[in-house]
Amino acid sequence: MNIIGYLDKFSYNSGEIVNCKVSSILNKDYKVEFLQIIQGDVHPKAPGYKVKKIKLNYFNKKVFKGRKQNLHSGSYAKINIKNKITSNCLTLSFNFFPTLIKDEEQVIFSSNDKKNNIKIYTKKNSLYLKYENYILLLSDSFGFFKWNYLKLKFDKNYLYTYLKFSGKEFKTKNKFSILQILYNYIYFGCSFSQETQQFFNGKLSGFKIIDHSKNTILLDFDFSIKIDSQSIFDLGKNKFIGKLFNHPTRGIKGPKDSPDIRDWTKNPEEYDAIHFHEDDITDAKWKTDFSFKIPSNIKSAVYCLRLYTDIHNEFFIPLVILPKSNSKNKVAFLFPSVSYLAYANNRIGIDVPETELVTNRLLEINDHDLFMQENPSLGYSFYDVHNDDSGVYYSSRKRPIIDFQPKFIAKLGGKDSNVWQFNADTHILGWFNHFKQDYDVITDHDLQKYGLSIIKKYKAIVTGTHPEYYSLKMLDTLQSYVNKGGRLMYLGGNGFYWRISFDKNDNSIIECRKSEGGIRAHPPKSGEYHASTTGEYTGLWRNNNRPPNLLVGVGMISQGFDYSASYHRTKLSFDKKFEFIFKHIPKKKKFGNFGLSGHGAAGLELDSINYLLGTPENTHLLAYSKDHSDIYLLAPEEMLDPAPGLGGTENEKIQSNIVIHQNKNFGGFFSVGSIAWAGSMAWNKYDNEISKITFNVLKSFISKKKFLPEN
Repeated sequence: MNIIGYLDKFSYNSGEIVNCKVSSILNKDYKVEFLQIIQGDVHPKAPGYKVKKIKLNYFNKKVFKGRKQNLHSGSYAKINIKNKITSNCLTLSFNFFPTLIKDEEQVIFSSNDKKNNIKIYTKKNSLYLKYENYILLLSDSFGFFKWNYLKLKFDKNYLYTYLKFSGKEFKTKNKFSILQILYNYIYFGCSFSQETQQFFNGKLSGFKIIDHSKNTILLDFDFSIKIDSQSIFDLGKNKFIGKLFNHPTRGIKGPKDSPDIRDWTKNPEEYDAIHFHEDDITDAKWKTDFSFKIPSNIKSAVYCLRLYTDIHNEFFIPLVILPKSNSKNKVAFLFPSVSYLAYANNRIGIDVPETELVTNRLLEINDHDLFMQENPSLGYSFYDVHNDDSGVYYSSRKRPIIDFQPKFIAKLGGKDSNVWQFNADTHILGWFNHFKQDYDVITDHDLQKYGLSIIKKYKAIVTGTHPEYYSLKMLDTLQSYVNKGGRLMYLGGNGFYWRISFDKNDNSIIECRKSEGGIRAHPPKSGEYHASTTGEYTGLWRNNNRPPNLLVGVGMISQGFDYSASYHRTKLSFDKKFEFIFKHIPKKKKFGNFGLSGHGAAGLELDSINYLLGTPENTHLLAYSKDHSDIYLLAPEEMLDPAPGLGGTENEKIQSNIVIHQNKNFGGFFSVGSIAWAGSMAWNKYDNEISKITFNVLKSFISKKKFLPEN
C-alpha cells in the first residue's frame, strides 16, 4: 500500500462539499474514481465484487499531485502563557504515574520559546531535567505504576529536588543557575519539539507553580474541571486555559482514590488526573488534497472514493449519500458507522495470540495487516490496547481506516469469505441490488444527530450484520420507531451490545469503556466506569437496564469463529400465519446449511431469546440453530459459575434464534440472531432459501398494514 486517505465524516447530502485528505506515501501522483459499492466480497464463492462507476467531470481524466502526509499520534496539553511568568524564583510541583518504561526519553513537562527550552523527562528508570544542553539527573529511581510527587525549587544558584513515592522521600540539592524557567509555551506530556515529541505514557495531576519570592500561585491546573471537554483550566493568578490534543484519557482517578467515590460527575475532585499515551490519535490533521461537490441528481446509497497510483496500489474511502427530503423509498439501510469506528484499524490478527484459537485455524496475514502493524500511528480500535497495556477508549473518523474498505479480508469472519463489519455488510447491499429493491441509507451518526425525524417515514429499517455499538439516543430512536409502528429487520448478531458516548463537541469521535463484564480486550479501572465525554455510565446495555432483547427480541449468547450451523424450524413456524415468511421455500425442518461465513447461516456471534431480559410477549420463535462446535462458548455475562459444559456441543443455551414480533401499533421486528446470516443470503449469487426468506419478510413489512393477524 502506498496511498491512504480519509474524510472528516461518514455521510453527506447532495450538493454538499466533500474534503478529502490523502497521503501518497511515495509522493506518486494518483487518480480518483467515484464508485457506488454494491458488493465488496472478493472470495471466489461470493457473488462477485461489484461497483458502479459514477461519472463526475471533476475526476474525469484528472491526475492529482501526490504528496506524503505524516501521521502524528500522541496526546498532550499545550498552554500559551504569553511570557507572563518570568521569575526564576519558582517552585514547580506535580504528580506523575508512569505506565511504560522506555529506553527513550518520555517528556512529562516542557516549556519553550524560539530561543530557550527546558524539559523534565524519564529515561529508563531515571528522572532528568534538561535546560538547553545541560542535563541534570534528578533521581535514579521513581515509582513505576505508582503515584510520584515531585517538587523542584529553583532558588538563586541552586535547585532543590524533593521526590516522594511508596512512602519514601528523596531530597537533593544541586548547583543550577537559570535566568528564566518558563517561556511562551508549556506542554504537559510531550516535548516542545514537533519533530521528536517524546510523548509521556502515564497519568499526570496537580501541576502547580509558585513564585516563592512573593508567595504567589502563578499556575495551578486542576484537571477535574470540565472533564467532558478538551480544555484544562488554571486556578492561579493568570487563569490560563490549555488545550488537549488527541484525546488523552480523562475521567480517571488521581493520587487520592477513595473506595466509595465511583462517579466523576458527582465527585469530580478525585478525578483530577489525565492519562497521556504516545499512540493516542483522534485527528490526523492532514491538509485537504481535493474537494468536490456531491451531485444533486444522485441517489442515496453507499459510495466510495477509489484512490489509486496503479492497479496494485489502491485505497477506498467509503461514504454515504443521504436521501433527499422528498425520497419515496420505503426501506432504509442503517449503516452502522459507530460499530465501524469501534473496529477501526483492529489488529486482532497479529496482536492477539488467542485469535487462532477462537477461529480454530491458522490465520493468513495480508498486506493490510502488515501495513497496520508497521504504522501504529494510524491509531487503534476498541479491541486493542495502548503500548502501556491500558485500554483504548476513543475512536475517530479523522484518520485513515484500513479495515473500512471493500475487498478487505478480516480474521473473524469464518471459513471462506472471512469478511467482517463493513465488507460483510456489502452482502446486504448486494442483496438489495439482486432483488432490485430501492432503498435509502442512513448512518448511525445521522441517527444520533437527527433522531426519529430521519427514519420515521420508512416502512422498514434494515440493519447491518453487526450493529454492536449504540448510544442512548440511537437506541431510544430505534425503540421509538418500532413502538410507533416501524418495522425493524435485524439481520445480524451481537447487536446493541455496548454503550457508547459521542463527544459533545465533535461527533466524529466516540468513547467506549467496557465496564462490568462482557466480551472485551480490557476492563476500565474500578471507579472509572463513567464516560469522560458525557458522564454516562458505560458497559453493556444489558447492565444499563436496556438489554437488546427489549428492542429486537434476542440478545448475545455465544460466539465462535470456525464453522457456522444450520437452522431447525419450530413446529410453530409451520403455522399458516407464518406462510408469508417461508413462501416458495421447501417445507423441510432444516435449512441454511450453506454460506460464505463459515458454511452456515447461524454462526460467528449468536443471539437468543431471554424473557427475563425483556424479550416481548408474543415474540414468536421460528427457528433455532444447534450442533455448534466447542469453539462456541457462552458469553461471559451468561456464566455465573464457570463449570464444565460451556461449549457448543454440550450447552443447549448456545443457539441462534430467529424470531418475529408485532406490537399493538403493527410495528415490530424480524431478528435472525446471527452475524453469518448475510453470508448465507449472498450464497449462490443470492439464489437461496435464506435470501428468499429475508426478502419475503421485507416485502410483507413494507406492503402490509399488519404482517401478523394478531396485534
